[in-house]
Amino acid sequence: MSARGFAASVAVGAALLVGFIGYGVTIAPPGAFDRAGRAVAGEWPHVALVFTASCWWPSLVALGVAALVFAAFVPAWRPRVVFSVLTTAVAWQASDAVKNVFARTRPEYWLLHQETSASYPSGHAMFAVVVFGLWSYYVATSALPLGLRRVLSILIALWGVGVIWSRLALGAHYVTDLIGGVLFGIAMLAVASAIAPRALPACAALGGG
Repeated sequence: MSARGFAASVAVGAALLVGFIGYGVTIAPPGAFDRAGRAVAGEWPHVALVFTASCWWPSLVALGVAALVFAAFVPAWRPRVVFSVLTTAVAWQASDAVKNVFARTRPEYWLLHQETSASYPSGHAMFAVVVFGLWSYYVATSALPLGLRRVLSILIALWGVGVIWSRLALGAHYVTDLIGGVLFGIAMLAVASAIAPRALPACAALGGG
């Protein structure tokens, strides 16, 4: 199977799972699995808010602008930056549309910041994959010194994990919302890489081709 065909298969599989889980959460109240996630609510709420705020629109726009400025000075990275920015923008709009389809009510035990959009799938979990997961991969496959790229890629990935954790800690989502968001992020990256397979190669160098 070609790389494009594999990406398309992953996209279809992930999208089907998003739909399957979404259908399940719309026809039944939160089950034991979702209720178990409430045990995390209230853990380090102000730390959780920092992780959550990193995926609010001002932060994402700032990251996108910073990436575009970086690309202006490092031409070899322009395809990757454009891939990242466009995928994030499209995934953002698509996530909002899918939320409206399932229209799941959010948990009532929220802390610090009340969200007004629907609960499933989690947009923050999607961004954890599309933004932080993708850039962790970019750094890990760059030509930075091995130790540095390992540390940076792990830190970026852990930040994405922190974003996902923060949604439970703030009582903003159920566990299935987060699973759906991760799957949706995988689907969006897979669709984008199927459309533009050359935009997601192993990076030959942090500042070179």
